Amino acid sequence: MADVTETRQGPEQSSGSRAVAGVVVVFSEESTPAEPRTLAVTARRRVGRDEGAAWQLHDSQMSREHVELAPALGGVTVTDLGSRNGTFVDERRVTEPCTFAAVGSCIRLGKTLLMVVDDVERFRQNPPCSRPPLVGGARMAEVARAVATVAPFGHPVLVLGETGTGKERVAEAVHSASGRVGPFVPVNSSAIPTELVESELFGHSRGAFSGSHQARTGLFRSAQGGTLFLDEIADLPLAAQAKLLRVLETGEVRGVGEDRAGIVDVRVVSATNADLDALAESGRFRPDLLHRISTWRIALPPLRDRAEDVPLLAAHFLPPGGAGFSVEAMARLMLWRWPGNVRELRAAVLTSAARAAADGASQILVAHLPSAVATGGARPAAQSPAQGEDAVFRAKVVTALALREGNVAQVARDLGCGRPWLYQEIKRLGIDVSAHRKR
Repeated sequence: MADVTETRQGPEQSSGSRAVAGVVVVFSEESTPAEPRTLAVTARRRVGRDEGAAWQLHDSQMSREHVELAPALGGVTVTDLGSRNGTFVDERRVTEPCTFAAVGSCIRLGKTLLMVVDDVERFRQNPPCSRPPLVGGARMAEVARAVATVAPFGHPVLVLGETGTGKERVAEAVHSASGRVGPFVPVNSSAIPTELVESELFGHSRGAFSGSHQARTGLFRSAQGGTLFLDEIADLPLAAQAKLLRVLETGEVRGVGEDRAGIVDVRVVSATNADLDALAESGRFRPDLLHRISTWRIALPPLRDRAEDVPLLAAHFLPPGGAGFSVEAMARLMLWRWPGNVRELRAAVLTSAARAAADGASQILVAHLPSAVATGGARPAAQSPAQGEDAVFRAKVVTALALREGNVAQVARDLGCGRPWLYQEIKRLGIDVSAHRKR
């Protein structure tokens, strides 16, 4: 989720409504991109092609009544209803009733992928966006709202996130929404040699130092009227940090070897994957500069925390006219952890598309994916957050208690066990029966 902070605060999620777990359609071979549909799983719900199903999905490979979903602590339980093509949780076929699927799990039905989410309302209120620069679903919609909040102001913005998450895309979005008529000028601070940082940023006069045969404008002046994007700002040398601070405070730029300073109108957007607060505490980054560049902060979540974005981004990166992904291949993409984030996904999509084209295939299959993604994407067998048999049994008991409104005797009959034994297990597992009774 986007975190927008300053002495002034950005938009926050509305409070007062309790989050309800459920599932959301994230991909369909027969409708790409998939129609953004959600199902709140507050009771047992049957899903399939039939009009009489609690949730009807249009998928030719899905059975009329394909699967039953039920609420569970930390996710949902999944029961296949004898479907023709099977039900898969994180690419493992469901063979047991009430198989647990934790929040974040991927459920495959026919040619459709569902993702288990902790708050379906967030996905209802935030439809997916397939248009750059901010391609994604609910969490990226929150980032987009943060951008819309900060863009009209001329204050500096600090974008935080892991390498490859798309920090430059956020900076571009801030610039585009700001209404500034000047250019967007990106610079990678870590790529500039230390001895040339000040010259690159602020310019220099002819003959200011050995080898400076011509005067240089500098990136600040090049961005006049627009936005200067300082990526990897944590790598900026301390001497350049001091000069950058003065520019931000006064709006004056004086190049190396110049006698007079000039006024510039430039908005600065910075980005880093480092912990600048910790660097400032240790003396490796100027605290006064940190306060100046972080008037607004936007935190960009890693791709592993927004798996719903993977199908949208994959479609965005596909070459025009190329083959689309099979549902099995897309499931593998969603299960991969993406340590390189969006940048790694883009490379994987282009590689897979090229392999499919070389094979003359009409679809990108699992065999066309990078080997690590194809073979290493599957998660361990679906388990609750606490893992193990106790956690799975606990989820079943909690689900049954919710459905039976806390009637332990009825739950014991449902589970085929004795009531005294069940009471012992409820106590051992720390289940609050009263929380499920009507008040």
